Amino acid sequence: MQNSPGPKLTLSRKLAAVLNGHANTRAYLYRFNLRDDARCICGHNHQTMDHLLFHFEKRSSQREVLKHQINQERNWMEIKQELISKYKKVFCEFIDSIDFERLLQNEQ
Repeated sequence: MQNSPGPKLTLSRKLAAVLNGHANTRAYLYRFNLRDDARCICGHNHQTMDHLLFHFEKRSSQREVLKHQINQERNWMEIKQELISKYKKVFCEFIDSIDFERLLQNEQ
């Protein structure tokens, strides 16, 4: 007897970019000499997906919505693979709410 593969996950363009490491962040573009600087517009860290997901202050309200929807604020995990696998739907909504083009500009 074969195992069925389970429900198919439809990936948005943004989520696919995040999952394969090709999200349109300043750090990613800097790696390919397409930007002069990898720093986030907040000035603190390189603008990586991990920074945007877990530390970027301007995403804190959306992050809190994600935490609330997960309903396990005390168990908030900082490993995106674990976050994605356990909470696909709310994680997808969080990713789709990110305006990557705007993050590449000097202000948000």
